[in-house]
Amino acid sequence: MNGCLKGAFKLGCAVLVIGALALVWWFRAPIMSTFAHWFGRSTALPPVADTAVGAPTPKATASGQAKVGNLRTSTGPDSVVLTPNEVASLIGAGIDWNVRKTYDSLRVELQEGKLILHARLETRALPPGSLGPFAGMFGDREPLRMAGTLSVARPGTALYDITEISLRGIEIPGPFVKQITKQMAGASANGAVPLKVDPAVSDVKVHPTGVVLYKRRGSATP
Repeated sequence: MNGCLKGAFKLGCAVLVIGALALVWWFRAPIMSTFAHWFGRSTALPPVADTAVGAPTPKATASGQAKVGNLRTSTGPDSVVLTPNEVASLIGAGIDWNVRKTYDSLRVELQEGKLILHARLETRALPPGSLGPFAGMFGDREPLRMAGTLSVARPGTALYDITEISLRGIEIPGPFVKQITKQMAGASANGAVPLKVDPAVSDVKVHPTGVVLYKRRGSATP
């Protein structure tokens, strides 16, 4: 008799657990949305500062292009330093438009060896399934933060290797970063986002005060 009661009790517990899990899965979208609301951090983008944080402007686009153009001349410098505003302007222009159109309010934050992009992400413009199991946590427009390293892969192409992603201040777990980057940022198979750069640029170094671009040998013109 006792054995029957114990068996029935275990069966009842199993049914309750399965039922609870089913309910959580069925209502996962509102549950995750509530979690994001309570545990997400500030939705404000970082303010543009004289150093470290920049945003695209027509003036910065023109001055940045002029500096890069100097690398193509034989009498020009071996390297140039771009301000945060100039970096933001050139990155904004270098991202594929099919990706760039999903972002607005672009900000670039510079740290030693690390480039951080802040923006408002139009989640509705993403391909279906881009956010995977996290889709129910977010609204139509969310603050996005992506951090990674920048390097020149070959003449004309730089790679932004993203290692951190957060939406509304909620960190995406590391194992999902590369997968989500491919879906929502146009990353290649290895998870790096290609950026168009002038073929005269051979290397890039990121510092809090600016980004240094180095001239490629043999690229200079008279």
